[in-house]
Order: sequence, then C-alpha cells, then structure tokens
Amino acid sequence: MQYRNSYSFAPGLTPAVRFLLIGTSAAYLIQAIADQLTGGAFTALFSLSLAGLLRLELWQPVTYLFLHGGLWHLILNMLGLFFFGPETERTIGTRRFLALYFTCGILAGLGWILISGTPASHCLGASGAIFGVLGAFAGLFPQRPVTLLVFFVIPVSMRARTLAIAMGLFSLLAIISQPGQIAYAAHLVGGLAGYLYGLYGVNAGIGRGSFNPRQWWNDLCWRWQRRKFKVLRGSDRDWETKTGEPPSSQEVDEVLAKISKWGLGRLTPRDRDILDRASRRK
Repeated sequence: MQYRNSYSFAPGLTPAVRFLLIGTSAAYLIQAIADQLTGGAFTALFSLSLAGLLRLELWQPVTYLFLHGGLWHLILNMLGLFFFGPETERTIGTRRFLALYFTCGILAGLGWILISGTPASHCLGASGAIFGVLGAFAGLFPQRPVTLLVFFVIPVSMRARTLAIAMGLFSLLAIISQPGQIAYAAHLVGGLAGYLYGLYGVNAGIGRGSFNPRQWWNDLCWRWQRRKFKVLRGSDRDWETKTGEPPSSQEVDEVLAKISKWGLGRLTPRDRDILDRASRRK
C-alpha cells in the first residue's frame, strides 16, 4: 500500500523527516550486519520486550523504533513518513514533530506490551510512530483528500480522517481476531495518541511550554460550532459566493507563515476559514 497526497501546500522534505528517514535506514543496515555477526543478539537487545524492561533495559522503548523485521517492513514505514511527515512537521514545527514521533512510538510500544505482549515476544519497527504521524495529520487536516495506491496499482481516495478511522478499526479488529507477529496494538495506540494530539494538543499549547485553558476551551467551542455552519440561500447568495470560493495562494501562505511562527492557537476565525476552504479545494 502506497500513500499519495492529493495536493500539498509545500513540497520537499523537512529536517526531522529527513533525519528520521536517513537514521532509520542506517539503523536497519547496522541491524542486518550486526545480526549476521551475533546470531540475532543485536535485535534481541535493542527491540522492545517485557523481559527486557524487567531487566531494566530502558533504552528499548526508543531503539525498537529504528529496527525492522525486513526490507519491506522498512520501506512501507518510510513511505508513510515520507508522505505524511513533511506537512505535519511544517504545521507543528520540527521540535514538536520529533516529540510527537517519539512519544507516539514509546506509547505504542508500551501499549503493545499491555495489550498483547508476552515476556518472550519482541516488538520492532517504527509503525507505531508512523501511525502517530498519520493520526496527527488526520487531526490537523481531517478533510484533506488522500489517495492510497493499494498494491501500488489500485487508487482509492478518501479524506484523511476517514483513512485514520479505517486503519484504527482494522487494527482493533486485527487485535481481536488475528493476534500474531504484527503488533496491531502498537498501531492502534500510536495512531490514537497522534490523532488526539493533532485534534486537541496543538491548539492547547502542548509542546510549546505553556497551556492556556481559556484558549483550549475557545478552540473546542469553535470546533463544535463548525458543525452548525451551513450555506445560506436566496437573498444571501452574495455572501455564499464570497466565502465559499477557494482562498488565494497569498492568503494561504500568510496563514501558514503565522502557524509556523505562532502555532494554531493564534489563528483568528478568518484564518481558520481560509484553511477550511483551502482543505476543500480540489
């Protein structure tokens, strides 16, 4: 399954995404060589396991994110990071993106241990963190159209929020019906953590060193009021024409610059309307 954004505000890799792509690929190469020399002891030491944590090998919740069970496992995870990571990083900033990635990855690993892990089993791979990035993307841009190339051939288009919900439900059903080698519990926990952060945590100021309850409440009320918005008819046709048309690229760039500097919490109702109309643009 390959991912492709239907459009993007800005092309190119961002610093954190580039670092994670290179670092994770390099770690996989080191893992492959080291396992040949140690008979798999390298992976056993740095992958996540309940037995390892009980032995106080406390590096495992981080290091397991850089190990993978095979080349295709690595490629699929890096594709998810490549397509969903850059715009998420541009929106929340590099430091908060790294915090999001590793926090979701750590929570995903611990969730796997609590839900489906056994002392003898090991978890490895960046899937939990990647699901966290996907969840945050869906929380930030719920109406963004995304096209999946299933088996790299069949195009399937849906909204980002629909994709996140579908993959979450699939992981939940897989936990119940197909417990096995794939750590579906890590996918579910990581994706849920990322989605909640993208939906509420960014506007609440989490990761900016401050938390404003009043701002959080106002943002929550704004999200609720958006559900009641409707297009006016009849004598209000002129208003519909003015507010329903796509924003100009200059308007979008100005809002993105404000997000990059101040975060989503400083957006005005007009800024939010511009982003909302831009997300519906085909």
